[in-house]
Amino acid sequence: MASFPSRPPGASVQARRVASQRPFPQGGFTLLESLIVVTLVALVVAIALPSWLGFLDQRRVNMTQSMLYQALRRTQWDASQLRQPQRFSLRERNGRLEWASHPDSIAAVRVTQWIPLIEGVGLAGEDNTLLQSGGIYYVRFDHKGNVRSQLGRITVVGAGGRRSHRCVVVSTLLGAMRQGQGQARPNSDGRHCY
Repeated sequence: MASFPSRPPGASVQARRVASQRPFPQGGFTLLESLIVVTLVALVVAIALPSWLGFLDQRRVNMTQSMLYQALRRTQWDASQLRQPQRFSLRERNGRLEWASHPDSIAAVRVTQWIPLIEGVGLAGEDNTLLQSGGIYYVRFDHKGNVRSQLGRITVVGAGGRRSHRCVVVSTLLGAMRQGQGQARPNSDGRHCY
């Protein structure tokens, strides 16, 4: 049999002490590395957040404009299909736009079914030239779908200011409508949304 050399009596204890004093590599990040990463993420968020919020605001305004256009068309279609005068009414209630399509013989204040539009979008302080009565803007259509009231436009805006203005224009007595957007310079009528 082979014999192994014997160790001195205190050698294993001493080896353990030396092993426990050796530094082991630690995983993870240092405090300085973590602060650098957090700072970089905060900078990226600070740069990207206004653009993202502007994009969301513009999207809400565009969707509201499209919904208004479709609501006006629906009211016009209802008038021609039902062969009776119809009215499109638009109001701002509790900070939110609502619209209704109803027979012209019924006053807008008596209408019970108002359809809310997208939250966060309101009427612009300018370029709203539709007829108004009691804080309710309206367009009247005759039994053929032709406009029976004054031509005009309704302009909506989000929190983004003039850049986010969008409007729906009732442009002819035959009921032609179009969608427009806010401009930096007014047109010949002095309107910013065209």
